[in-house]
Amino acid sequence: MNRLTTHCPECLHCGGHVSERFARVFGDDADRVHRCQACDSMPRLSRGNAAGKPVPNRIDPEDDQDRQHGTRTRATGGVAQ
Repeated sequence: MNRLTTHCPECLHCGGHVSERFARVFGDDADRVHRCQACDSMPRLSRGNAAGKPVPNRIDPEDDQDRQHGTRTRATGGVAQ
């Protein structure tokens, strides 16, 4: 693929834009992306979830949507904000 093609890969889960490189590296054999960085975590994507493969040893954001919405702490002081 090159920049002159009209191929604009999208995430099949959320419809978000993904780069051709992301689709080529993380997508399935047809360069289709089943999950992207907007709807899943990189540990799951890099283990095959972007290609549509199940990743049973990692929590699916669809199952636990509040997993990254906890109390934030400062990096220097460790005080909850």
